[in-house]
Amino acid sequence: MCSLLSLQLQDNKTFLAMMNHVLSMDGFYFSTTYDLTHTLQRLSNTSPEFQEMSLLERADQRFVWNGHLLRELSAQPEVHRFALPVLHGFITMHSCSINGKYFDWILISRRSCFRAGVRYYVRGIDSEGHAANFVETEQIVHYNGSKASFVQASDRVCEAASHKICNLMLFKIFSMDGFQRHFDSQIIIYGKQVIINLVNQKGSEKPLEQAFATMVSSLGNGMIRYIAFDFHKECKNMRWDRLSILLDQVAEMQDELR
Repeated sequence: MCSLLSLQLQDNKTFLAMMNHVLSMDGFYFSTTYDLTHTLQRLSNTSPEFQEMSLLERADQRFVWNGHLLRELSAQPEVHRFALPVLHGFITMHSCSINGKYFDWILISRRSCFRAGVRYYVRGIDSEGHAANFVETEQIVHYNGSKASFVQASDRVCEAASHKICNLMLFKIFSMDGFQRHFDSQIIIYGKQVIINLVNQKGSEKPLEQAFATMVSSLGNGMIRYIAFDFHKECKNMRWDRLSILLDQVAEMQDELR
């Protein structure tokens, strides 16, 4: 009995150390009153029944980093108010003034817990359509009782250092089934898609850009637009002003998306 108790105490000490380590890291957020896992856009199009759900029940599982720990609690409604989804990403809030107009400016980046990892080891899209290191970033502006939300999504398909790596990765990364699932999901959640590919269009990354363009074309979906912009070539020597080339290319689409 004593040895068992001693083992339990050691386990408890280990688990507490793990929790303290995670809680001391930057980038983890939770709220007792606001649903951080959903954009303001999604929340404005929900039913009264959805609004009455607990934060645990209605959370977007893509962004719940403690989902595994909360799984057993989800079947116990009486403890839902203690079971808060934890978001990983970045949040900042500022009160601002432009020309005497005061408003609140909020930025929320939500990192998906699916297919997350170190950038050089976790890339591509899995068979379920989860893209590596997917991040949803939302800018919210509150002004004079009105709210505006602008949402962007980013992920890491691939970076490769040589033709050999490119050729090896193409088969693993550009799975048509996963590719289709990814964009089907994106369209359902976000609507029209504008894909901006910033990889090099020569050297080792050229086959990746070509394969990506081919696969987008093969989808034959009018809800998806594709733009390739060779960032390193166009903006080399810190010529950030040349980003205007890209901005001109997407200007019409930005107006469409408001």
